[in-house]
Amino acid sequence: MIDTTAPNAEGINSKRLEVPEEYSGMVNPMSNQENDVSEGRTLFESNCSSCHGINGEGDGPAAAGLEPPPQNLSQSQADLSDAYLFWRISEGGLMEPFDSVMPAWRGILNEDQIWQIITFLRTL
Repeated sequence: MIDTTAPNAEGINSKRLEVPEEYSGMVNPMSNQENDVSEGRTLFESNCSSCHGINGEGDGPAAAGLEPPPQNLSQSQADLSDAYLFWRISEGGLMEPFDSVMPAWRGILNEDQIWQIITFLRTL
């Protein structure tokens, strides 16, 4: 994997990695229809918003105590591939170089649910 560094919305450099081969090339199969966005919003609100905030701005009620802080998805998601988002949601942040408390959602959410969250994120 290759490390790349990109500043986030707060001007802090956050490491991004090349997507592992098992996730490489993945493309969201959801059609961006209203039901997929709606389901994704519901899943995001119940599983992600406590840290990432209701609008994905990294300002959820649990965010203040987290180091590193949650990513502002409303600004960063447009620059991230479907494969990258699926990988990060699936595997979480308990790995180098991320070292965050974001849980791995694989096994908790199924693939369709992860894709629905990504579909919602694309509307931010």
